[in-house]
Amino acid sequence: MQKKYEYIFSPFRLGDVEIKNRIQVPPMLSCMATPDGYVTREMIEFYGSFARGGAGMVTIGDSAVDFEYAHAHFGQLNLGDDRCIGGLATLAEAVQKYGAKISIELDHSGRLSPPGVLNGKYPIGPSPIPSKIEEMAALMQGRAPNPVTEMDQAMIDEVIDHFAAAAFRCVKAGFEIVTVHGGHGQLLSQFVSLYSNKRTDRYGGSLENRARFVIELLTAIRKKVGDRLALEYRISADEFVPGGMNEDETINFLKLIREKIDLINVSVGGMIGDPRHLAPMAQPYLFPHAYNLHRAHRIKEALNMPVTAVGSIPDLKTADGIVREGKADMVAMGRAHIADPELVNKTMRGLEDDIRPCLRCNFCGERPKDFFPVRCAVNPVAGREMEYRCVPMPLKKKKVVIVGGGPAGMEAAITASSRGHDVILYEKRDELGGILRIAASPSFKHDMKRFMEWMVRKTLNSGAQIRLGTMATMDSIRGDRPDVLIMAMGAEPVVPDIPGIKGKNVVWAGDVDTGRASTGETVVVAGAGLTGCETALMLSMEGKDVTIIDMIKEEDIAGDTGIVSRIKLLEMLHEGNVQFRTEVRLKEVTDKGVLVADSKGSKVEFHSDTVVLSLGMRALREKAEEFRVIAREFHIIGDCVRPRNLVAAIHEAFNITAEM
Repeated sequence: MQKKYEYIFSPFRLGDVEIKNRIQVPPMLSCMATPDGYVTREMIEFYGSFARGGAGMVTIGDSAVDFEYAHAHFGQLNLGDDRCIGGLATLAEAVQKYGAKISIELDHSGRLSPPGVLNGKYPIGPSPIPSKIEEMAALMQGRAPNPVTEMDQAMIDEVIDHFAAAAFRCVKAGFEIVTVHGGHGQLLSQFVSLYSNKRTDRYGGSLENRARFVIELLTAIRKKVGDRLALEYRISADEFVPGGMNEDETINFLKLIREKIDLINVSVGGMIGDPRHLAPMAQPYLFPHAYNLHRAHRIKEALNMPVTAVGSIPDLKTADGIVREGKADMVAMGRAHIADPELVNKTMRGLEDDIRPCLRCNFCGERPKDFFPVRCAVNPVAGREMEYRCVPMPLKKKKVVIVGGGPAGMEAAITASSRGHDVILYEKRDELGGILRIAASPSFKHDMKRFMEWMVRKTLNSGAQIRLGTMATMDSIRGDRPDVLIMAMGAEPVVPDIPGIKGKNVVWAGDVDTGRASTGETVVVAGAGLTGCETALMLSMEGKDVTIIDMIKEEDIAGDTGIVSRIKLLEMLHEGNVQFRTEVRLKEVTDKGVLVADSKGSKVEFHSDTVVLSLGMRALREKAEEFRVIAREFHIIGDCVRPRNLVAAIHEAFNITAEM
């Protein structure tokens, strides 16, 4: 298998450091440090899993060079104190013992650091300009934005010293590589960008002046550590803001620092705290794969030096093609590694079909943005390696019966079988998947489709006895004599009892998504949750005239998904001319469309050929409870408890069966 992907598995020299392959785990927020910024066992196990899984280079994410002004969020490492060295050394050992190289992202958030994290102090920056996220927070809270202190020469010199000292501490801890964060609107990029730098002194104005701070900082690092560290520089090729850095100016900036760095990590986005930039920075499922590749390639050609491509690279086949075609020298895969830390080893062993696909749902980023430790929607072990790195075999082998072949039922079957239990799974339909098949149906849900196919394949190969097309009954389950009974029957669509609801022009969103039902050219979608919005997007992409109606307020549209996905979804809905009518209640379906009542009770009619219902789901819990008398150990999981999301289904099923 290694010969198949010989380019991505070939070694790479970064400065004086040889990396065993071209696969990097990029810096990501994990929020696993202690409150005072030191390494934890959870962090060691989390990053160690990527090295154990075969990655050539593992980068520790977003580590503050001090906790005075660089500190941006809780759970962040503090590199501003010699007391961090011991923990860093243990972390380095955990990665290096598998033959991987460890790097760490040195960062200062500048004007993005919130006073609440800085113990009440105001943030510092090149100019006294509050961040967009601070302006938005102030507006919502009815206050003035917190000020930003413009850095004087003493502050500039101190920050430079802190970066150099942090790099030296990393050397002492055994690191051979550091990544300097110069993108995403962090302090270094704040100096380089005209968007955030309005200075008129030697650090402002021309590009050469704006680059001066970074040049002095990199010079200080080199003076402090010499050639003992290879330096990767993380950049936003385009900030996507008026007056910000674009690709041309970024290339000109990189030419000014090229002699001081060894590798360029090419990302995008001007401010990590600005919601407008979140989607391009951490592309959700609505974006194409390899989103930044053309930018990395352009920078590589312009500078003739090594670059790292990052951004929605789904698998090693894609990664190998990137290196083979000379578009980048390293390939960074973050979320794919969280979904399956063993993706490199599995690929090398010819087990590509066993690699758990990433959904690009960004659940792994949603939690850390609120300062919670990282978790993964599809990998219930991620972030919990201390508990579940090795799931123990049970003290007693049990017969486990599972009712329902949706995501919760499949995860329960996979985990219970892997622990040696005898498992029987009932599914009334002729195929596994359940609600997951509906979720994966729209053409833009290819990530979900890959995951659904993986999960079905994994379940069928788990060793469990799968009874497709078989309705579970009290008698059939009693005949199985289970020690454990797990009900994962899911939920059914909510259909309100209103006039006209059973008309021929009314269909369910799930049937539309899967192609079991068709619509006319003019459609009203009742329900502005994620499912309704995705169905509306699919119909708009087919050229249909779509209106979404709901009782909720406009700001709550698609509120049951993560912020990054929501931003892009709403953008695409508006681009598709989908209309929204919020704060209205569906009262009647007519031959011409729907009648709704607004907040004042006035009735309004919307004409349509078809009405698509997406009004939520109702748990089948009451039906499931009837089976409780059959087995001493009884569990209800997933949407059968109450309708939620895939995270709840996967994690609930795993949590029960991993310790059963």
